[in-house]
Amino acid sequence: MQRALESALAELTLGPEIAPEDQNAISAWLARNEVTPDDARALQRDFSRLLVYRQLVRRNLRDALESTIPRCIARLGARFDTDFADFLRVSPPVTRLLKDLTPRFLEFALPRWAQDPNVPEYLADLAQHEALQIEVATLLARPKDHVPAELSLDECVEFIDAVRLVHYAWAVHRLPEDTASRVLPERQAMSLLVYRSPEHEVRYLELGAFAAQVLSGLLDARLTLGSAVTGAAHRLGLPLEAELLSATARLLSDLAERGALLGKGPESGQNNPKTSNYVPNASKPA
Repeated sequence: MQRALESALAELTLGPEIAPEDQNAISAWLARNEVTPDDARALQRDFSRLLVYRQLVRRNLRDALESTIPRCIARLGARFDTDFADFLRVSPPVTRLLKDLTPRFLEFALPRWAQDPNVPEYLADLAQHEALQIEVATLLARPKDHVPAELSLDECVEFIDAVRLVHYAWAVHRLPEDTASRVLPERQAMSLLVYRSPEHEVRYLELGAFAAQVLSGLLDARLTLGSAVTGAAHRLGLPLEAELLSATARLLSDLAERGALLGKGPESGQNNPKTSNYVPNASKPA
C-alpha cells in the first residue's frame, strides 16, 4: 500500500502534468500505480492540493540547479525547460540530497547536448565548470593539526581533499559571472587545478602543458613524484634537465603555499590503496 502511494506521488510529481479536470487521466494514473480504492478516493479528493505539491517540488529542484549552473541555464534559454522536464520524467533524482542533483542532471543532459547542433559546444565545459565550484566548496581543505612531510622523488605526493584537475576544450573559466552576458569563450585547450584555499575560497590555477602532465601523474595515476616528472617529460619530448626539475620544485612549492599540497604520501606508488587524501579520477569533474 505504501509503495503504491509513493509510486503514484512520484509519477505525479516528476512525470507529465495531469489536468485536474481530466478524470480519465487521473483514473489511469491511479490504476497504473495500483492504488487501493480507499487511497484512490482520498487522492482524487485532494488532487488540487497534490498539484500544488508537484509545483513546489519541481520549483525546489529547478532552483537548486539554477544555483549551481546559472550561466549555463541562462544560455540554454527555453531549451532548459525541455531538458529539465525530460530529466525528471526519464532520470529523476534518486536521493534527497540536493548536492547530488546537478551531477545526475548533467549525466542525463550532456549526451543530449552533444548530439544537438543547436546547443553551443562550449556549454558542456561551462556546466561542468560551474558545478565543480560547488563540489570543491563542500570538500575539506587542509586537515587540522597536519604536519607537512618533506617531498621525495621516490614517494607519492599528498594533496588536500578539495583539489580537482580538469581539462577543457574552451576557456570557460574566463567568462563573465553575469548570467546576462553572452560573451563567447575562446576555443582553447585548458588545464586547471581547482582547489579550496585555507580561506575557504574556491580558486583556479591555469596550468602549462608540463605542469598539467606532472599533476595528472600525481593526482590521477598516483605515481611517485619521480615517475610523474619523468613521465611528463617523456610525453612532451622534453629533456630531463636541471631546469625542468627546478620548474617542478617551483610548482610544488607554489601549491604548498596555496594550501593545496600537504607533503609526501605513502611510500609505494601505483599500488597505494585509495585513501581520503587522494583525488578520485580528478580528470573527470562531477
